[in-house]
Amino acid sequence: MVHNALHRILAIAIVLSWTATLSLAEDDFGVKLMRPDSLVGWQYGEKSPAGWIVTDGVLSGTKDSTPLLSGFTAGDSELRLRWSVAEKGAWKLLLPEVPNKPGLSIVFREGDGCGRISDGDKQLHAGAKMEAKKDGMHTAALRRSGDKITLKVDGKQLWQLPLPGGRRFGLGLQLTEGKGTLADLRGSEPAGTSLIGGNDLKDWWCPGNKKAWVVEDGEMVLHPDNGNYLRTNKEYGNFVLSFDYNIKDGGNSGVGIRTPRAGWPSGDGMELQILHQKNHPRNAHDAASIYGNVPALDRAYWLGEYNQMVIKADGWLISVWVNGELVQHANTLEHPELRHRYLKGWVGLQDHNAEIHFRNLCILEAPDGTGLDAWYRTHPKNANAVVIDRIMNTDTLSKVDGLTSGVVSKTVDGDQPGEHVLAEFIGPGAVVRIARTNDEGQLAFFFDGEKKPRIKCKAADLMNALPMITEDGNPVPTCLAYTKSLKIVLSDAKKAEYRIDYVNLSKSVEAETFVSRNAMSPRGWNSAAKYRAFRNKFNWAGPREFDPIPRLKSEKKAIDPGESQELIHLDGTGVVHMVRLEAPKEVLDNDDLWLEVTIDGEDKPAVSAPARYWFPSLAKDQGNYRNYLLVRRHGKPTLFLAMPFADGWTFTASNRGKKKIDGLSLEIAAESATDKNREEIAKRLRLRGTFQPASDGTNEIINTQGTGRWIGLVYAEPSVPAGIAALEVDGEAVDGWAAPNLGLLLGSPEEEFRSVLSGRRRGLSWRYLLMAPVDFEKSLALTSTDDKVGSRLALFYMAK
Repeated sequence: MVHNALHRILAIAIVLSWTATLSLAEDDFGVKLMRPDSLVGWQYGEKSPAGWIVTDGVLSGTKDSTPLLSGFTAGDSELRLRWSVAEKGAWKLLLPEVPNKPGLSIVFREGDGCGRISDGDKQLHAGAKMEAKKDGMHTAALRRSGDKITLKVDGKQLWQLPLPGGRRFGLGLQLTEGKGTLADLRGSEPAGTSLIGGNDLKDWWCPGNKKAWVVEDGEMVLHPDNGNYLRTNKEYGNFVLSFDYNIKDGGNSGVGIRTPRAGWPSGDGMELQILHQKNHPRNAHDAASIYGNVPALDRAYWLGEYNQMVIKADGWLISVWVNGELVQHANTLEHPELRHRYLKGWVGLQDHNAEIHFRNLCILEAPDGTGLDAWYRTHPKNANAVVIDRIMNTDTLSKVDGLTSGVVSKTVDGDQPGEHVLAEFIGPGAVVRIARTNDEGQLAFFFDGEKKPRIKCKAADLMNALPMITEDGNPVPTCLAYTKSLKIVLSDAKKAEYRIDYVNLSKSVEAETFVSRNAMSPRGWNSAAKYRAFRNKFNWAGPREFDPIPRLKSEKKAIDPGESQELIHLDGTGVVHMVRLEAPKEVLDNDDLWLEVTIDGEDKPAVSAPARYWFPSLAKDQGNYRNYLLVRRHGKPTLFLAMPFADGWTFTASNRGKKKIDGLSLEIAAESATDKNREEIAKRLRLRGTFQPASDGTNEIINTQGTGRWIGLVYAEPSVPAGIAALEVDGEAVDGWAAPNLGLLLGSPEEEFRSVLSGRRRGLSWRYLLMAPVDFEKSLALTSTDDKVGSRLALFYMAK
């Protein structure tokens, strides 16, 4: 059965009079505002949802259940639902006014007062008497149209009241007395304006072959021919976009929203995936996913026929329905990647080499704004969210968060067969990285003192058994959280070396214990981390190329030998999130070009080092690879390492070679402080670095004084590689750091490799300790097993 297009239903619902008895058996009405199996989209109240049961689409609760607030707001609209009560129960339908007023409330109960409506503290109507219903459930329909609001219960109109236009309301639920059940909560809004005009498609543009898109019999049709995205000339912020689509089995397409003019949806806006492939895995590239970043909640499309899709963008909230089923809901402000996207941009239809038909393509624009303030109340993050935020948003490392880190190293000798305890941790905490020298043996993970392991796998399958952040097999970046304890046991291995990095959680982090590899992070966080690293492999369309953070670019300059040039200076308070260097490629092959950052008006640079130490993996002809910090965009090396400042920021280039360096410029992404965050930014830790040339007669790799956290090391290894003798923090030796070579610190014994946070290439080795930085109060010292030490740049976030 092919359902009628949703927008047709919505338009009819607004203009028809209510003369017939309401029947909620009509599955075609509107869209379902609740999932049949969870309260996704209803978690925005003061407290997390508690005391509710959702079974086969029926919501049950009591007066002790927490009030629920949804991520849905509307102007003209219609709501329908079925409800019942027991033990003198009473439902309250809450309609808070955007952005933060109490708004309306309507009571559903048996006996007197059913339909009682209040506007804030003012009662607008006392309601009516409702007879008890022994079998089945009551029905209700609430309609807002223009300056009127109307309520029907069990097909009977209880009232029609004036309600001035221009007010926009959210949606919440509460049981104030007794017990109750609720089902089939559905909503509709008017269809809005058609986006399919005449055959000339004058309201659309395309950077590719626009002629691949045609209007045939009132439908937008793609005949694949390098059509790229067909994009609206107009930009849209808050809206409801509704349409029917038909794509052949195996087809791939998408709908881009809120994308800047020169941007690409999956990297700079958002793409809602259209994908009809029977055997496609359930991941963030599946149908109705926010492509690469948030997987869909479910599949609801039909193969080989028209499907309805409705996309609602309201502030930072994105919701998607397919054939009336809620299959996507995300608060993008609480997402590590999508919070960097615009709230307004073009809407587009993708050419992905599959013929596709769109019909009844309509958009209902909504007022600007971010919806209800209550949507954005902060809640404690769990360990997975904290760790992922660190690698995707390095500015979080500049904030004091109370987390500490540690390392456990273990060597298994072939003369000792059987089981070997690699590590025992006391919680709350999380293991964030496991490096090993080989794939021998079986691993078992015992949580919170349990006798039976929750995870058991071959060492070679470790990546597929643990929560996946990237596709790196060794070392494995992960987040394996535990509340009380975690014991890791290796068996059936003749010989192996392990290095395991972990973090101890502070009271500000929500402590949890591992349940399953896909259940620990907020939905979409692991997907986003994996996708971010993957996208950095490419020279085009990388993440955050066109994000809302302002760009500043210097003029091209030439620097003679022995001279320095200021490239960019910023006044005031802010954060530089990205630096991109334009220079001859050979500057990353030698130490001629030095780059310096000076902050807060200080006399000495906060970081001063040769350019190749700033961009250690991007020397000439190396190309891009999967990682979080370093990428070459259009031939220009780029570093995503946040640099907060309170009183100015200056970037200077110096030529310490013998030849002139031509064509040198810098581009940065710089966020200026606002009145709301100026004080907070000023209190952050500052990025600092110490560069030291190669030296004989010392085994000192790092020796720094002060308070801060060590986040990175770029090291030019001597011809005879040395190991690590010790790490001392505040004068005390730290367990787990001694090692005969740098292999496990970096994550691989290979001569050359590049992983998401470490690597070794063309004489440089690097390791960024973003997941588990080393905090110190007074000092940090790292020593070598040899008295010949290579040139090195150590990076820190330091207290001022």
